[in-house]
Amino acid sequence: MTKGQIVTIGGNLDFFPEDPIISEFLDRIRNNLGHSPKIGIIPSASLNPIRTGKKYSHLFKCDDIQTKVIYPEDREDANRESTVNEIQDCEAFFFTGGNQLRITSLLGGTETLAAIKDKFENGAFIGGTSAGSVCLTRTMIAYGKSKESLLHGKVELSPGLSFIEDAVIDTHFTARGRFPRLVHVVTEHPGILGVGLGEDTAAFWDFEKNDFFVIGSRNIVVVDGKEIGLSNVPHIKYREPICVENIRVHILGNGWGFDLDKKKPYHDEEFKATHPEDW
Repeated sequence: MTKGQIVTIGGNLDFFPEDPIISEFLDRIRNNLGHSPKIGIIPSASLNPIRTGKKYSHLFKCDDIQTKVIYPEDREDANRESTVNEIQDCEAFFFTGGNQLRITSLLGGTETLAAIKDKFENGAFIGGTSAGSVCLTRTMIAYGKSKESLLHGKVELSPGLSFIEDAVIDTHFTARGRFPRLVHVVTEHPGILGVGLGEDTAAFWDFEKNDFFVIGSRNIVVVDGKEIGLSNVPHIKYREPICVENIRVHILGNGWGFDLDKKKPYHDEEFKATHPEDW
């Protein structure tokens, strides 16, 4: 089988099953499997994982869909056979918001993460929102205040869970003014595609097509450093201002997509997804 698909959400998701993002996520899982799935909800990023797990379980649970909250309390628990068995019993997984380092420090290198990756390589779907989206790339943003971005060394990266290669994701993007932070990351690491997710907006990643498609009420900003020419990054000291030329920026919205091979946006004029209240 091919890899599963991934949905990354920018946070501040509307909590009702009729939300177009949730509907699309569940429909894609159903269509891929040919039957209704059991979704494993992983609230490890949250300060209150039990309450968060119940909240998302209620969101996803429909007449035909089961949910299971999977919360290893520590790394020993994440290596237990019983936890791995819970993973094996699910066909899709969703990482909730909170702090991405709580996810990676708890699950990185464990049997639980290995089991999720094995399921993903064999077609399981992965979803995440806010920190649960940030952690899904190979390299993730760990720290960095927006107001200190574009000063060399003031944004820290760390290893993510490696479900998405050669990209870095930022969330709550426009609401929290994080454009400078993403430009900072791409300038220092031009081989990484920067993807800034607006709130209540999702990128649906399809690795057979090698693209992602946008559904949501806000924007997704793509920062591409492939054509960067002059840059002072190799020569400046810590906290000195970054200078760079030829960064490419694309701003996408509902019904738009991005071809990861061509590094080029496209627009599906026939796509319609209407928010029950606001869109």
